[in-house]
Amino acid sequence: MTSRPLEFEGPRLVRRAELAASERLIHISFGGVDENVPEEETHPTYHQPRRGGLYVITHQGIPVSQIFIFHFQIRLYDGYLRVGSIGGVCTHPDYRGQGLAGQLMEHCTSQLAQEGARLMLISGERGLYTRIGCVPTGIYHNFTIPPGQLPPTTPDLVLRLATSADASLCSRLYQTEPVHFVRQPAKFEERLGYSGGYIHSEAWIIERAGKPAAYLLLGIPWDYLDQPSAGIRHVREYAGSRTALVGALGRIMTQIKLRELHWPVAWQDADLIQLLKGMGFSGALEPLSEHTMRIINFPGLMADLRPYLRARLGESLRRGLRFEQTGPLLGDTHEDRFRIAHGRECLELDGAAMTRLVMGDPEGLVTTIFNAPAHLKAVISALFPLPSFFPGLNYQ
Repeated sequence: MTSRPLEFEGPRLVRRAELAASERLIHISFGGVDENVPEEETHPTYHQPRRGGLYVITHQGIPVSQIFIFHFQIRLYDGYLRVGSIGGVCTHPDYRGQGLAGQLMEHCTSQLAQEGARLMLISGERGLYTRIGCVPTGIYHNFTIPPGQLPPTTPDLVLRLATSADASLCSRLYQTEPVHFVRQPAKFEERLGYSGGYIHSEAWIIERAGKPAAYLLLGIPWDYLDQPSAGIRHVREYAGSRTALVGALGRIMTQIKLRELHWPVAWQDADLIQLLKGMGFSGALEPLSEHTMRIINFPGLMADLRPYLRARLGESLRRGLRFEQTGPLLGDTHEDRFRIAHGRECLELDGAAMTRLVMGDPEGLVTTIFNAPAHLKAVISALFPLPSFFPGLNYQ
């Protein structure tokens, strides 16, 4: 006798009455603890989102699989990049192996595209993400820094731990970065006022001649979350003077007794890379760990970056240049195909390969299939890869 298949509802947005069960699912999935959450603690926090939100699949009215989706904007020189972020992907242990998370991923990817996102950024590297075309994120020089090789901090630099009162200061420094998330000071206030450990740890303000020059936010690597005193940190976000940041490292590492600092530096940050290499550190060229991404609206992405194109391409190369996409995300029934076309020249790739080409491919996988005609080679070499970026405080 065969058992009847389970009946599920969704994917859909969570309902107010399901919030406590949703919170309980998070505790079970990520902490391994079945913890009751009083409904009165969750209901006041619920607001039906205009975009994004928490999507669930339920069984008998209880969420058994869920995904959070968020929307952000990144300022990229003179253009803007609209990013959809996915986080908190989880399925109850009793319901795994039935493809529920995969259904949610497909639905939420389509939802993000419909809501205007151009690029999808995921905090994770699971096969669940790579199966839908996500690839490693960007190009970074990954430096591993021990304290012994750092010179002493110069007397003109003053270090102090940041507090929530430094939110506006950090926001001003952050806005000077050529590539940054569009972010309100309240985001810094929330982070700097947070006393817990988790992925964030110390936050530093570096002053030079009595004026703020930079900030440095450190985090605890995932492998050491249960060992916060192990003396291992990585840089989660930074902004401001590169010489001040590098000049303060020795005192920071000594003060909090670090054995090792991991610092991924985006490939376009040439000044910081040169400073660190000049001190004898070699940075391995790698994608950003713990993150994957996928372009979900290629024409929209390039339309948003028109100022970037105008600054990098002459009129003859811009004339007749087209960025095209077909596939389910844009209402087509065929598989995803991405094209860069110039006149009669055309380069066509699948979504994963085009994401690598556009956003950065430190592993060199695209070169094995990349054989663009002459004009397109000139376009591609001038535009791509786009600058890499840190999720930082926008990590979900």
